[in-house]
Amino acid sequence: MRFGEIAVEQSSDPSIYAKVISQLKLKPPVIIKPNWGMINNYTEAEVIDGVLSAINGEAVVTESYGWARTEDALRGKGLGSLKKDDLRRSDEWFLKTTGMDRVLEKHGVDYVNITEEVWAKRTVDTETIREIAGKYGPLHFEEFYGKVPSRLFELRGGTFLSLAKYRLNHDPIVVSLTLKNLFGMIPGPRRGKYHGKNDALLAQGILDINRVYHSVFNTVGMVDAVLTASIGRRAEDAIKPEIARDCGLLLGSRDRVRLDAFVAAMEGRDPRTIGYLKLAADTFGGWDATDIDSAGRCGIRILG
Repeated sequence: MRFGEIAVEQSSDPSIYAKVISQLKLKPPVIIKPNWGMINNYTEAEVIDGVLSAINGEAVVTESYGWARTEDALRGKGLGSLKKDDLRRSDEWFLKTTGMDRVLEKHGVDYVNITEEVWAKRTVDTETIREIAGKYGPLHFEEFYGKVPSRLFELRGGTFLSLAKYRLNHDPIVVSLTLKNLFGMIPGPRRGKYHGKNDALLAQGILDINRVYHSVFNTVGMVDAVLTASIGRRAEDAIKPEIARDCGLLLGSRDRVRLDAFVAAMEGRDPRTIGYLKLAADTFGGWDATDIDSAGRCGIRILG
């Protein structure tokens, strides 16, 4: 199905990935940014396998370190250590335990860890990125200009695919989709500064990192609820979301703002009231009334 700029497929068959990707017109090399932010709900190996199988050409997978995708977090023992060696061990554990390592090996795909690239100073000159991203005005968090890995910058003639997990969230995020997914391109693992007190700076942080990557790369988006979706999170227990399973839903668009607004409206949320979505619409161009009307009338939603 297609609703304007939004491709929507409902199926439990692996062909769902090719059906959506065929409408995104991806140009290799494709940089895939999954959502591996937490061990309790992440882009699964089966999804990565389906996406890679549908891409005809070179691809890489990229993500940063996070302390919520650890064995400790899985067992309810907290968020894990922030020490470099512990983060590296946790990442290795995650890739092996989830089967990601086997999928990447199967497809001959490199995994570029953003945090490691920044630690090693394998990044593009700050002024180069500042000049490219300048068309959207200065960033609030100017350090983001210096956080783009050279390994990814070399692939900028291709497509950057924000492969987001379908997540309904607490305020002020509300929906965590393809725009919020790029918050993981901040190398971290500490990102509290970009949340601010009571999340007062979060919308700006999300917008700033999207300004950088939207300027440098040809960005497109997919929202994945094929196997699982997060349908509720409490601020006091954010790493243990309620999970809906066997959803069989995948959405995609070359316009990530319209895609995220469409999904928000599908679930009865008004995208105009979501701070970072409104900022993104004001910056990159937004949705129109037809998008919201179609989302409300399509009859598809995860929350029920």
